[in-house]
Amino acid sequence: MRYERMLYAPYFGRVDFCYEGETEPETYYIGIGNLAKRKAQTPYVFDWRAPVCGLFYDYDKGPAKFEAPAGVFHGEIIKKKQYKIKNGTLVFCIEHDINIDDEILQQTLSEHADARLKSIVTTIQKEQNTIIRDQSHKILAVQGCAGSGKTSVALHRIAYLLYHNRKHLHAAQILILSPNSIFADYISRILPELGEENICEMTLDDFAYRRLQEYGEAEDRYDEIEKSLHKQESEDFFIANAWKPSTEEAQYKQTKEYIEELNGFILSLEWELIEIKPFRYHKIELKESRISDLFYEKLSDVPLLSRMEKIGEYLIDEEETLRNKDLPAEEKQEILQRLDQMYETKNLVDIYNRFLAESGRMPLDTSDGILRYEDVYPLLYLQYALFIPPKQAQVKHLVIDEMQDYSYLQYVLLEKMFDCPMTILGDQIQTIAEYTRDVLSFLPKIFGKDVHCIHLDKSYRSTSEIMEFAGRLTGEQNIQTVVRHGEAPKIMYAKTKSEMYAQIAQDFIQDADADTIAVLCLNASHAKETAAELKKTKPGQSVRHLTKDSMKFEKGISVLPFYLAKGLEFDVVCVPDLQNYITPLHRQALYINVTRALHLLRLYEIK
Repeated sequence: MRYERMLYAPYFGRVDFCYEGETEPETYYIGIGNLAKRKAQTPYVFDWRAPVCGLFYDYDKGPAKFEAPAGVFHGEIIKKKQYKIKNGTLVFCIEHDINIDDEILQQTLSEHADARLKSIVTTIQKEQNTIIRDQSHKILAVQGCAGSGKTSVALHRIAYLLYHNRKHLHAAQILILSPNSIFADYISRILPELGEENICEMTLDDFAYRRLQEYGEAEDRYDEIEKSLHKQESEDFFIANAWKPSTEEAQYKQTKEYIEELNGFILSLEWELIEIKPFRYHKIELKESRISDLFYEKLSDVPLLSRMEKIGEYLIDEEETLRNKDLPAEEKQEILQRLDQMYETKNLVDIYNRFLAESGRMPLDTSDGILRYEDVYPLLYLQYALFIPPKQAQVKHLVIDEMQDYSYLQYVLLEKMFDCPMTILGDQIQTIAEYTRDVLSFLPKIFGKDVHCIHLDKSYRSTSEIMEFAGRLTGEQNIQTVVRHGEAPKIMYAKTKSEMYAQIAQDFIQDADADTIAVLCLNASHAKETAAELKKTKPGQSVRHLTKDSMKFEKGISVLPFYLAKGLEFDVVCVPDLQNYITPLHRQALYINVTRALHLLRLYEIK
């Protein structure tokens, strides 16, 4: 795919660099891949990830340097050019003195949104390039405002790391924790465009549910958001939606303090959950004192509920050595099962309910087969504390997107699950909660000194008018924008819902040139109703209703709740029922809606 694209656009940049001590400059053309007559020959076009290409992104004309395996090379940039080549035809060539010419950046930003996130390789900015090429920090945390290119930068960073670590890092060893399947589909084109295989993707909820599936079907984060949005509704409303009402401690259960409570309880289980007895099976014997010594001394570093299994393995190994042959599989199983019977229980829900009871809380009711979301990660924490984790595919780099939506407890679990370099990115202003969450304040306490924080404070997505409107919603004044003007956001008023839907459908007509239009709603039921009404109001118009179970992001008109739009962008954004955005959580939702718009933003209010 990369070489097919290079056939019609072989390069996009050029740097003439005169090395220190030389009199004539070397010319380097830059494209999305190396292009050479034969392997090991000097390329005609250099891959944008090559060390020398950092000159193009990081420096103006004048003194410059780049770092390569052979050392640091100093010199001077004599000439710097940028090209746009389309279908084999040169559209323009600009020679400039500044980083990535503003005219080219403006033109790129003015284009319509696609159904897939685009590569930014031709317009990478200096502050973005710093993140992409960083290999000196184990944990790189990026706080970036809406539209700063966080996700694009993270994916280009992965492409860069793959390019420079071919022998030790493969696409299958990289995992991205993404918000949902729509987002995963949206970002799926970038790496193949850059000549790399797509990486593995899943949500953290997916990971948790696989670990806990024997205990029931767990609610997910979107269930929890919906419950927060509907917390004033009756119990019958929750039952109708198969939700369990959250307790007053729902947020507390994700905190450091709750973890400390759990840790104290886990320590008490060392003596309370086990009754050690002498062991005998056929001619195999083990005294109580020997089992106790193994359990509390020799194997004290093994998680509590995995120790008897280790003792069983020790017994089996000893017996097989004496017999000079393997034990039958059924005998091995019988030994392990009998040793496990010394535990009062190994059922996580039973153990968690014991903790809840001892701490004066209501027990977890799983009679309906559903695990309440607020208890999913405490249960997973208990599992990792009490059992040896099951083996999993080796992950050598983890990408965490929307970092502000992960709790303290979830980060503690991530630190236990993944001992590898990480790229963590998000925007605290876009926290889906009553109040913003600054995870950078506690990440170093969990991951240690390995955390390096970088801020991206410049937004490239929306017009200046849209970002000014967004800034007024939050009071945030530190966001810089690329000066790109457009139509000011409009608030349209209607007397009834039917009049509002008719107005939205009518406005679609003037959006005929837009590739992507989003109608962003406050919750799932609102999105369902809005999609149905718009289909009735404009029967010939293709309107797609997206839910948390949707797998694809496509061009056209999409109706979805705000929380599924995180990370996406649209040519036009419409926000119906503005009068319903009242609480702090609603204001957070409105900010997310507004900052999805590239070119046009319309809000509709019933008065």
